[in-house]
Amino acid sequence: MTAKEAVAVRESEPFNEDESIIQPIGFTPAPVSSGSKKLLLSPKSIGIAACLLLGALMLVYLLVARSLIFETQPADADVSVSGLALPLGDGHLVLPGHYSYSVSATGYLPQSGEVEVSSDSNSRHAITLERLPGHLQVVTNPAVTVRILVNGTEIESNQGLAKSIPAGRARITVLTDRYLPFSKEIEIEGLDNTQTLEANLRPAWANVHITSNPAGATVSVEGEVLGTTPLTTELIQGDRLVNISLPDYKTAEIQVPVTAGVDQTLDTIELGAADGLLNLVTIPEGASVTVDGEFRGRTPIELDLASNSRHQLRFFKDGFGTVERSIDVRAGEQREMTVNLIAVFGKVSITSNPKDAQVFIDGKLAGVAGQTFTLPTRSHNIVVRKPGYEDYQTTIVPSAKLKQTVRAVLLTGEQARWSGVPAEIKHGAGGKMLLMRPNAQFTMGSSRREQGRRANEVLRQISLTRPFYIGTTEVTNREFRRYQRMHSSSHANGVSLDNDQLPVVNVSWNDAALFCNWLSARDGFKEVYRTERGRVIGFDASANGYRMPTEAEWAWVARYDGGNMRKFPWGNKLPVGKNSGNYADNSAASIVPAVLRTYSDRYAATAPVASFPPNSMGLFDLGGNVSEWVHDLYTIGTGLSMKREENPVGPPEGDYHAIRGSSWRHAGLTELRLSYRDYGAEARNDVGFRVARWVN
Repeated sequence: MTAKEAVAVRESEPFNEDESIIQPIGFTPAPVSSGSKKLLLSPKSIGIAACLLLGALMLVYLLVARSLIFETQPADADVSVSGLALPLGDGHLVLPGHYSYSVSATGYLPQSGEVEVSSDSNSRHAITLERLPGHLQVVTNPAVTVRILVNGTEIESNQGLAKSIPAGRARITVLTDRYLPFSKEIEIEGLDNTQTLEANLRPAWANVHITSNPAGATVSVEGEVLGTTPLTTELIQGDRLVNISLPDYKTAEIQVPVTAGVDQTLDTIELGAADGLLNLVTIPEGASVTVDGEFRGRTPIELDLASNSRHQLRFFKDGFGTVERSIDVRAGEQREMTVNLIAVFGKVSITSNPKDAQVFIDGKLAGVAGQTFTLPTRSHNIVVRKPGYEDYQTTIVPSAKLKQTVRAVLLTGEQARWSGVPAEIKHGAGGKMLLMRPNAQFTMGSSRREQGRRANEVLRQISLTRPFYIGTTEVTNREFRRYQRMHSSSHANGVSLDNDQLPVVNVSWNDAALFCNWLSARDGFKEVYRTERGRVIGFDASANGYRMPTEAEWAWVARYDGGNMRKFPWGNKLPVGKNSGNYADNSAASIVPAVLRTYSDRYAATAPVASFPPNSMGLFDLGGNVSEWVHDLYTIGTGLSMKREENPVGPPEGDYHAIRGSSWRHAGLTELRLSYRDYGAEARNDVGFRVARWVN
């Protein structure tokens, strides 16, 4: 309060005489020097403030900082951390952030790296330092130069000191000549320290005593001369090949198994007299040589012959006479022998068809066919050649005692090509087929004046030139069942049609075509018949697979007989020839309406295929047994065109297929003729088929 206020307070209070009166005194301000500033804080205050600020900063650092601890192996390793890192116990106190570190210790490889310290937690890291490699001093007894292997691998060493071996367990192997390997497993402590390994070496040899008869022979092992017999020598363990040699004697080679430390005495080696050496030459060279009956080679040749004994030599060479010689040689002697061989000749007569062909012998023109040639008695290559024909080739060895003859039949190019095509084959179902090479022009059908003729037997002019194979028999039940296992040909009024060797029947034309395609696929040929959903819709005339014979092919193979065309299977006249086929005879009287009363074939229905003789083409049952499906669609010509048809395969369209040949049901004149034609599509018990195949 102010002085004035204080006075007022005092005036308002009751007066107390005992109290002394306080009197004001005069106040004089201290003088202030003009021109100087007044100091606000003293140095002491500044010091205190600085300490407080530093303490505050340290408090903040302690609150924000995190521990960075390194657990090292070895434990006394030195740890250095970059930046502001305060050592604290086993670690450092650092602010969150990125730091580099290095760890080092004596005897260890230093390690450095980087760490990231987060603000969330302290950071702890384990660091294991790798020991420096160690060194090994190998001391051997006896002191020898050694090679050192560590874990099976040889390392560089100098006077037994091997440096820079990785620390850890290691197998040390010490190798040296003439001593057994020393091996021991030790712990390499590393840390750049040098350890010592003492190796007591055991000898790897044994003493071997060698004698010979006669004495004084030189003993060597692997090219190293050890001395002369009698001899006691040290041999390194193992199988040793000991060579014992003496002039004028055969060198002996002895395999000696040596065990270290086990001495041995060998049996006396008997040295035989040395062989003699014979240089053989023949004129001409190349003769075969035998010594005492054993073949030794061809001249010129160098032979080792046992000394002091007689040897028989024989010399052979094609075209030359055999020569014999005898010889003996002394030990170590070298001799030479020259033998003149005498040529031996034989006569060979060479003829050709056609004549006047040229004859080449061993590649050289020798003359013309029809001559007799005198040739050495060795193998010769004969070629007979004539323009327009393929070469005829053969080899021959003339004989001095017998005149020989070569008859060359020359073939044209066409004939030569066909010579490689087999005349007979067997298809995959087991049936046999014959090759046909027609060059035929014939009339198919029959004249209107022919007795028994039907209207569908219109005359057609045919040219048949395309070669083909055709089955010798009709397809049997056995063969068809390889394609369709469950097929049954059934029976005719109780007479079985189903035996294996009977011709298959009760098959439609489509069934027969599908069998042909199956057989083509089985034998690796291109299928002829094009199918869709199991039905034949066309064919490929260029395919080489199996099919049924065309009607023209069937007519030609059935009727052709040495330039003439047969009327019946047995000839051109009635009655039916004896044993000519299976027709409706007395045996079939109970199951067919009409029979041949004067003919008997012993079969009421079908007969096993090939039960009767073949025709002139080698084919069976083209008349009788069963009628046959053929390839062609059925049609009836007008007979107005006489244009020749080249290898016809039938019309492009039609509802039925042609059937050719008589069967076991037929006895009439019309059906027995080979010109007889029928047609159909569905299966019958007297219709089968045979297979054919074009040869492209």
